[in-house]
Amino acid sequence: MAIAAEHDGKALERSLQVPAGARGLRATPRARGRALTRRLLFAQLAPLVLLALAVCAIYAVHALQRVPAASTAHALALSVSLGQAAEFGVFARRVSSLDRLLQRALQQPGVVAAVVYDQAGNAIVARGEASVLAPALIVGSDSPRVLAERAGRLVVAAPIVIEPLDVGDASGSGDRARVANLAETIGWVQVDVDSGRDTPGAGGAGLWILLFALGAVAFAALLAVRLARSIGDPAARLSEALGRLAAGDLNVRVPVDAGSEEFRALQEGLNSLARSIADSHRRMLATIDITTDRLAHQAMHDPLTGLPNRRMFEQVLEEAVLASRRAADHGTLCYIDLDHFKHVNDSCGHAAGDALLGEVAALIGQRMRAQDLICRIGGDEFALILRGCSPEDARRIAEDLCTAVGALNFEWEGKSFHIGASVGLARIDDPLNTPSAVLKAADTACYAAKRTGRSQVMEYCATLSC
Repeated sequence: MAIAAEHDGKALERSLQVPAGARGLRATPRARGRALTRRLLFAQLAPLVLLALAVCAIYAVHALQRVPAASTAHALALSVSLGQAAEFGVFARRVSSLDRLLQRALQQPGVVAAVVYDQAGNAIVARGEASVLAPALIVGSDSPRVLAERAGRLVVAAPIVIEPLDVGDASGSGDRARVANLAETIGWVQVDVDSGRDTPGAGGAGLWILLFALGAVAFAALLAVRLARSIGDPAARLSEALGRLAAGDLNVRVPVDAGSEEFRALQEGLNSLARSIADSHRRMLATIDITTDRLAHQAMHDPLTGLPNRRMFEQVLEEAVLASRRAADHGTLCYIDLDHFKHVNDSCGHAAGDALLGEVAALIGQRMRAQDLICRIGGDEFALILRGCSPEDARRIAEDLCTAVGALNFEWEGKSFHIGASVGLARIDDPLNTPSAVLKAADTACYAAKRTGRSQVMEYCATLSC
């Protein structure tokens, strides 16, 4: 039974040991929480950043594709407007008026130079460093068109046409065609536009798009950080608590403060689990203690009489022998064998014999001193260890026990029985310096008492004949 109790204790110890894989759980819970937060941030921000970059790239490609066309249309429109505005100045040869006109033209976005030519292709007024072109190329322009594109410049030209007055008497289609043929080209305008610049407002729109994309990414990053922390921090605390729980810390608890209802439920569940495990552990330890005590008692006591059994007797006898060697604390062993006990068993059965043994055990126990020990070592045999007892006191105690047992009147189912007790005494001293020697001496003395008349006390001596 003691072996079984020891086995249960070792099993419990093994169950509470930290598994090899669980030891690492307590090492890096916060690191794992930070790693989870980083992964969540990456999972949320990566698509947004890629989307913002894609929008900017698409806009950049689109803008680059639009730059030439937009610049050309802008330059042609400027040249037409400038040609219409210069009509009167060329016709009237108002150089100062044309000069002011070109100054205002250079104030337009992208315009770097402008020239007004007369009907013969000679420059009347020029502003800025205009590209020098062959006169025939300019004079040959009968409609607005691009003349050249060089060194980052787009050179366009448009004719300056003077329209005839509509006298109002040309009512037919033929008359209208005749009037149109009367239109006369009196000069040309040349406009140099920086082809590297976009149309007005295009750069500003691109900047606003970029700022909007960056703002959207920043706002999304803020939300992602808050969301990642609301998940990563509670997850890290739960991981740390589980690691401590796996390591045997049954008092671990986590605060129920998560932002999401799901994580709060997990935190409450972990706390409930820890409390349940702690309660079960306490109940298990209490049960093991009770069971261990019961098994230890059963291992050392006789189930019939409740007295210590032979195993405890041998341990206490060995202690008594050692004590006699160290401090001359001599004692006496009384070996008691009941007389006529077999007659009770044969007449009334083992139940009567068991009841008789119980009464004899109680009777002996009443006459013991506090420091003495009475044991049932088998059948109808008892052993009494008297500690710190002189030979005279030991003999007196033994004779008193012998008399009390002899006076016992045992009744069973209307039958009355009288038994006796043969007692053998052996001093626990130097000549008998081992437990086996003491026990053999007491047994020899008890056998001599039985052989010489029973119901008496016999003390062992070296010359005692067996």
